[in-house]
Amino acid sequence: MKLARIATLPATLLTLLALAQPVSANAVTANSGFYDNQIIEYQATAEVTSAPQAAKLISKGNIVFHIVDADGNVPAVQTARLLAALPNEPTGGNVLNFIPTDVGYSGGAWNLQIFHWNRGVTLRELSKDDDIMAAVAAGMGTLEVTPILVRCPVINFAALR
Repeated sequence: MKLARIATLPATLLTLLALAQPVSANAVTANSGFYDNQIIEYQATAEVTSAPQAAKLISKGNIVFHIVDADGNVPAVQTARLLAALPNEPTGGNVLNFIPTDVGYSGGAWNLQIFHWNRGVTLRELSKDDDIMAAVAAGMGTLEVTPILVRCPVINFAALR
């Protein structure tokens, strides 16, 4: 089981990087995701770091949750609402635990953590960090904490505060 989880890590990284596009000074490539059950947009960047210096930033507590099914794929239910609201915008259905203006927010770098749904569980949208932790506590899936730091600045969150 642990080997299967390790095997999904490269696929998850490829998904995150595939969504990331080079950004010029004149264009911002937006991706959609969730924060506290609401849709957010964040800038997709190809900067993914797992170097030792990332440990300090990871320790600050910002997390981006990536949701996968038992086969390592993003479930359609995770992206359905995002694709309906923003049909021309890429999404991986990711969930952030902090956004700018939150107490505790500490910059635009997040630790990648992957929620793996257990096989045979009825999948549902997870759009808040509390939803993910509740699903883990209920035995519906497991959380894989990675040493990977992802930089994805949130660009559209004004309506949330």
